[in-house]
Amino acid sequence: MNASLDSSSLASAGFEALRRGDAGAARDLFKRAVLAGAPADAWFGLALAHRKLGAAEEEGAALEQALARDASHLPALIAEGDLYLRKGDERAASAYYATAIRAASRQSSLPTQWRTEIQRVQGVYQALMRKFEAELLGALTARGLGEPGTQRVSHALDLLLGKRQVFLQQPKYFYFPELPHIEFYERQHFAWARALEHRAREIRAELEAILATQAGFVPYIQRAPNRPVSPNPLTDSLDWGACYLIQDGAEVSQNAARCPNTMAALAQVPLCRIAGRTPSVLFSMLRPGTRIRPHHGFTNARLICHLPLIVPAQCGLRVGNETRAWREGELTVFDDSIEHEAWNLSGEIRVVLLFDIWRPELTTQEQELVAAILEAAKASPAPQQLWRD
Repeated sequence: MNASLDSSSLASAGFEALRRGDAGAARDLFKRAVLAGAPADAWFGLALAHRKLGAAEEEGAALEQALARDASHLPALIAEGDLYLRKGDERAASAYYATAIRAASRQSSLPTQWRTEIQRVQGVYQALMRKFEAELLGALTARGLGEPGTQRVSHALDLLLGKRQVFLQQPKYFYFPELPHIEFYERQHFAWARALEHRAREIRAELEAILATQAGFVPYIQRAPNRPVSPNPLTDSLDWGACYLIQDGAEVSQNAARCPNTMAALAQVPLCRIAGRTPSVLFSMLRPGTRIRPHHGFTNARLICHLPLIVPAQCGLRVGNETRAWREGELTVFDDSIEHEAWNLSGEIRVVLLFDIWRPELTTQEQELVAAILEAAKASPAPQQLWRD
């Protein structure tokens, strides 16, 4: 019998000994297996045998050997976390539990036993993080600082405590460096927002006239000529429909002519203007039951604005960590270069007026240079990336 088969047979015999409750025999079998070159599973089995025999130090050494051979070995990660928790080292335990949870999330399927174990570990990990949070806030209070004083500090604490993830700008085509990573911009920071909101009823009336004719809408995602088919399930689908007033910087005359109030209201807005690319101004419609999968936009040099016009219940927009419900007539501004998704789980249509504006952090000169760069790239015969998912 060759060495690999021998080590495998020994490991199998070791697990069988554990099942019948003979930890001493299991330990001896696993020791022979690892000496014969067995993989991580045998070292994990040896750790289990040492645990049954009350040998914590030997258990830890065996788990270290298992993880040295397979750093994502889920049972060994969980066992290491449990071992440190029994020793009273909650910080070490939480580190192993967090790694186990991440490892499990990367696996397409898990045996029932390990799904149950991961649920247990998640519960323990959450309890440890709640305890850590209480201790941390207590330490701040003891120093006279109390609750975090700013939203940025609050978000930093949430990241430290695992309540938020780090979502960075990842535009599909053009990245402008050193811009702040802000998911949602508050509408009161834009001087023109209130005037636009005051015209929401007029804009909605023009939208309703278009909806009554059942004309003007096209699929938001369309296959580009001479390009591969997009894997997006909404490609060429009116489930996500668009009625363009301006498309890729050019006015769509037949639609714009039907919406004079909308066009007049937007004349006061600092639209992002890049010849052949932006602005795009459209009524964006989601049919009942439609979900737009997570994706990233074209560039972080602009922001996307929604003026919600028809918004039933069960509709939402997630940008990075934050999820918001649209409110009819109340502007929503967000950075679409950060991962985002939207949904309409109601039985009615959802429609927003969608348009793009320059990032307020860009100077006028920077706006002009970005526009020149992207206009030149558009005209270049060099390979181009597709804009939309």
